[in-house]
Amino acid sequence: MSRLTSVVVFALVAQRVDSGSLGAFSVATVISSASLALAPALVGKPLANLVARGAVVQEAPFAQSAAVAGSVLAGSGLLVAALVSEGLVRLTLLGAAIGVPAVMIVESSFWRDVFTGGSRRAGGLLSLAYAVQALGVVTAVLTLNSRAVVLSPFVTLLAVGTVILLVRRGLTARGAWIWFRHRRSSWLPYVLGVAATVALVQAIPVVITATAGFGSASVYRAGELAFGGTNLLIGIATQSLLARGTSRPRATYARFTAALLVVAVLNGLVLALLPDALLRALVGPAEPLLREVLLIVTVQRCALAVSSIGGVLLVTLVSARRSGLLDVVAASVSFTSLVIGSVLYDLRGALGGLAAAEVLLSGMYFLLLRKRT
Repeated sequence: MSRLTSVVVFALVAQRVDSGSLGAFSVATVISSASLALAPALVGKPLANLVARGAVVQEAPFAQSAAVAGSVLAGSGLLVAALVSEGLVRLTLLGAAIGVPAVMIVESSFWRDVFTGGSRRAGGLLSLAYAVQALGVVTAVLTLNSRAVVLSPFVTLLAVGTVILLVRRGLTARGAWIWFRHRRSSWLPYVLGVAATVALVQAIPVVITATAGFGSASVYRAGELAFGGTNLLIGIATQSLLARGTSRPRATYARFTAALLVVAVLNGLVLALLPDALLRALVGPAEPLLREVLLIVTVQRCALAVSSIGGVLLVTLVSARRSGLLDVVAASVSFTSLVIGSVLYDLRGALGGLAAAEVLLSGMYFLLLRKRT
């Protein structure tokens, strides 16, 4: 639901703002997505390891308390930076300052509920939160100015998160301290690995903006959303494998990667055949540039589908420390390729570098998976 909503939200915002503001919204969204990546590392994976010991119900409030407290501190820092900035930079940082804690509250609630209330209940509440966000953006598009429209997805989700906090029990500063201070061995290796990945995600629009401008940064985000169907299925597959595991990793790898490759290729083909007016309705002013780099983005999505399955299967086959190290190596390879490509060939080079890195990582994960199984 979150991925489908992100497509709708981007399309709505794109119809009301210029390319610069759309780029600011794209960068703010990417920064906010740090919470999306960190929530399973701080809450989901550690709680999954606690299930076997029967301590998950007691520890879950501590985990979420720590996650929310950390995101509020990060949001406060971004807010201070926004207040001393101007123009599109201020708009970007303000959106991120709201979005980081908003996303963390919603996502950490989901992971807590998965292990304490069941995945069906957790999924239902998560879907409701993002549906309300979409409705808030629709209202903003119809009634507010363009600057307010850019901020509306973050403000609406924060309002939803505030309601969640008001009805959620057991969230305390003491619980956050216990999780940070005394339980760090259960989450720190995962967080370090995810931190490298998050740093890469944050760096992508920054590097593209520095070498090709805010308009090109919006193309990166537009590509992410144009492949929303592929991203949705990758997310479902990896989340399912993380929560349930598998006793046949090789067969699971072959089955899942083949299916996701077909989806990614079909997604790219549909976009290539889509009339300009329909694609513009989805991604707004980013449409012409997205057309130019569509083949590169398609290759990157195909490789990402393969590497994502290999990476999540290795989580259960290697230690937490090695899992974190693999994430750091993967992020380093991608960042190096991004910078080299961006410096040499601007937007095309940046996206091509990311695609090449994903192909390389797909091969690395495949070899490691064969070695471990």
